[in-house]
Parts: sequence; structure tokens; C-alpha cells
Amino acid sequence: MNYDLIILCVAFSLFGIELFVLKLKKRKITLDQTVLNLGLGMIERLIGILTINFGLYFFTFLIPWRFIDPFGPPWLAFAVAFVAVDLMWYVYHRLSHRVSMIWAAHMIHHQSKEYNFSVNFAISPLGFIARIFVYGTLIFFGITPENIIIANAVNALYQYLLHSELWPEFKGWERIFVTPKFHQLHHSSVHEHLDVNYGGVFSIWDRIFRSYRIDDIPIVYGLTKEIEQQDPFHTQALFFLKLIHNFRKLPFKRAVALLFLGPEAQTSEMPRVYKVPIKHNIPRIIFGFLIFIVGYIFLSREEYPDWLSFTIGFFGIFIMSGLILKYRHNYKEEV
Repeated sequence: MNYDLIILCVAFSLFGIELFVLKLKKRKITLDQTVLNLGLGMIERLIGILTINFGLYFFTFLIPWRFIDPFGPPWLAFAVAFVAVDLMWYVYHRLSHRVSMIWAAHMIHHQSKEYNFSVNFAISPLGFIARIFVYGTLIFFGITPENIIIANAVNALYQYLLHSELWPEFKGWERIFVTPKFHQLHHSSVHEHLDVNYGGVFSIWDRIFRSYRIDDIPIVYGLTKEIEQQDPFHTQALFFLKLIHNFRKLPFKRAVALLFLGPEAQTSEMPRVYKVPIKHNIPRIIFGFLIFIVGYIFLSREEYPDWLSFTIGFFGIFIMSGLILKYRHNYKEEV
């Protein structure tokens, strides 16, 4: 059974329900931003599905080097794993905002100017790979790979549900748990909200490490500087190219230092990757999504080569993203 496809269908179904309710309530939701978020998620799934086996192999590889053997009854072992995974999420999440070469992957999750379930799809496959190494450290302390994987799945589901403005505030709960309002402030680009509220399930880590904040300042979603080219391929690559661009424009030592400093240390200049017109329409989006699903299914089946599956999948994303390539031959310039 293809569990990844089932999870993908459930995630899209929840977003479809939210979209229906948002339309009934006449809340703002734009086609351009939604398609961009979904396109980013489709890229992540194509690449991410190949890293699952690597994660299992890496966790198993670390078992002989653990300091502590698995302990306690199953319920206690899972409870410890769940709290430990949430703590490691906090560590990774805070680093992803404070270290530019990790922010390059995490940035795409914050580019959305709208806040709904589609934001969950706007993630980078490189972030998934980085978390494998972060969570792998828990193996040394007697936490089993199975408990890490299950705890991470529950953590991810909880965080998925946070990304909606339809929930009530759950006022008072934020002192222990991450609530939708608590996480909304994390996605705000208002100066007072930058670098706060990193928790995944428990807000206690933010209280301990002094990144906790709750206020009534109006929220503005998105980045402090908007990305010009709004398509998933450009958005995935932009900040990485910015870090590479630093090595061309700045002294080598400074460019290396900027890899580890926060994004605020970067220069304001951004590399021009490409400028391509984008035009969305519903039939094109549906057609591209169906092609992507075909490639995604092929990728999980051994009888089809990976290069074919990737080609079909990325072709579907390209169609869905609305990119329009125009070729013109200027005879006057040639003369």
C-alpha cells in the first residue's frame, strides 16, 4: 500500500474542506499563492519520497553507538520520544531562522502572504534531510527509530492543523501548547514578531529559551522582502543562489561567514535568476496535478525507472505552476 499517496490525499482533502469554508466566510485566498504553495510541496514530495529509506538506514546505522539502551514500558518510551522529538524540532527550527544556509531551505515556508493549510505544502526537501540528522542524535539516548518516526508523524500532523485562521484562539493554552494564534505570530513579518515562537507542539521550549511571545499586534504574513518571481522552481532556488552569489561579489571569508550568520546579515541585493510570465487557469492546474500524480505513483513502483518518474512529476509541476516560455527571434538585433 502506498502510504505516502494516502497521506498526500488526506492533506489535500483537509485543504479542500478548509477552502470551501473560507469561500463561505468570504475570506481572502488567491489562486496564485495557493498554486505556488502546492507546487513547492509537490517538489518536496518527489524528492522527499527517496529520502525515507535513507532515514531508516541512518537511524539503524547509529544503533550500535548508542549510550543508553531502550528503556521502560512502550507507553513511557513513546512519551519520552515524543517530548524529545519536539525539543529537537525546536532546536532545528530555531537554527533554520538563525543560520542562512538552513534558512535558504526553510524560507519557502514563510513566503506565503496568506495563512491556510496550503502553507503546509510549502516546504523544502533539504529541510526534511536536515531533520534526519537532527533526530538521529536521539538514537544515542535509547530512543528507537520506530518511536522517532511515529513521534515525528504525530508532531507533523499537529503542526499541519495549526496552519489555519479558522481555529479559535484557545486563549491560555499557549502557555503549554503551541496554538494556531501562537504559530500565526511566528509567520508574521512584523518586526516585533521576527524570531519568536519556534515550538512545534509544546510552547514550553520557547518559554525556557526566551523566544515566547503573545500579543495583539496586527499580523502581516510573508517575508520582509517579497520574492519577485512567484513560481516553485525559482522560489526553491533563490536564497541558495544568493549564498553562491556572495562568493562572486564578496571576499571569500565574508562569504563563508554569511553561510552561518542570520538572514538579516545578508546584503539587500538578490540575484536575478530568470523572469518568466506566469498565467494560471483551472484546467491547466488540474491537468498538471494529474500528471504529477502519475509520476508520483510511478516513483513508488520498482518497474518504472526513477528518471522517468521524476521527468513526469516535474513536467506536471511545470504545467501546474503556470510558467509560460516565450521564444522570439529578433532579426533586427541579429542584423
